[in-house]
Amino acid sequence: MINQIQMIKLSAAFCFACTINLTAFNVSAQPIPQTLIQKIRSFLGINPPVAAGGSRSNNNQLVCLLSPWPTAEVGVSKPVLQTSAPLTEIRIEKNKQIVWQRRASTEKAIVGAIPWPLLALNPGEEFTLKLRPEGSAGGDFAIYLLRVADQATLDANQQQINSLGINPRNWINFVANLKTENRSILPAILSSSKAPSELLNAFKCEQESPVQRQN
Repeated sequence: MINQIQMIKLSAAFCFACTINLTAFNVSAQPIPQTLIQKIRSFLGINPPVAAGGSRSNNNQLVCLLSPWPTAEVGVSKPVLQTSAPLTEIRIEKNKQIVWQRRASTEKAIVGAIPWPLLALNPGEEFTLKLRPEGSAGGDFAIYLLRVADQATLDANQQQINSLGINPRNWINFVANLKTENRSILPAILSSSKAPSELLNAFKCEQESPVQRQN
């Protein structure tokens, strides 16, 4: 039978373990410093919202593609799909053919990160990502034309991603120490399924005139 002294020791050890776990959680949950957000935005460049339906729509619904980053080549073979706004529909097209599609239910829009739903992309492959924001008409899409990087770039990016592991602090430190001449890797690592939400959730649409793209 456990005596009172043993119970006290066990309780103290349990509380100490709880403190360690809570401390670790708080460290990983800390907001990204504003200086780091500014650095990331300066490295990535402008990402303006795109109007679904282009100039044909009288009440344009806006959306930003956050992953993969739309102004750079896709730097990983299985990029996470993530947008700034809830969606009613998302499509992936290749050679003008729909190869994957998801529609929201009547009760719930499509939100959050979506793991890449197809086989790994090939080097140099091109595809079209079509996004229909919540509230937009049935045929109104924001359209992104994307191209995959070459094999050497994909391999180098994946090697770096593997080295960062799953600890958010490793990723944040890597970005904080990233040199200007190496900034091309940033869109790739942020498109990885291993990228911590602390980094990707720091992004917003640029508040400027939206790009209008026709279907």
